Amino acid sequence: MAETTPEAYPAGMPPVDLSAYVRASDRDEAFVTECAARAAQLVSDKLGAATVPTSVVSTAILEVGANLYQRRVSAIGANNYGDPETMGNPMRPALDPFTPAWPILRPYLGPGLA
Repeated sequence: MAETTPEAYPAGMPPVDLSAYVRASDRDEAFVTECAARAAQLVSDKLGAATVPTSVVSTAILEVGANLYQRRVSAIGANNYGDPETMGNPMRPALDPFTPAWPILRPYLGPGLA
């Protein structure tokens, strides 16, 4: 699947191929597109006026988008760890979808961000 920029995608954010990054199936395309747009908006909001290389922004969008996507397939609160058919992903994604992107963006954002 190719990189997409849906209408809800923030202007100025680089397009990413979240579908390939999370290895999503074709039936998840709408959800993956929504996750990518939401991730790009979160990253855009955090960046503000900071100057960050495009490759770093793309990586941050992929990390946030993957976290949002994995929430759907994780086993949060499930008690089905013994059944491999219903187990899903036993790892819980970070509660803050931005958690995996902080280490990537921190050098460019400077101190004092909350």
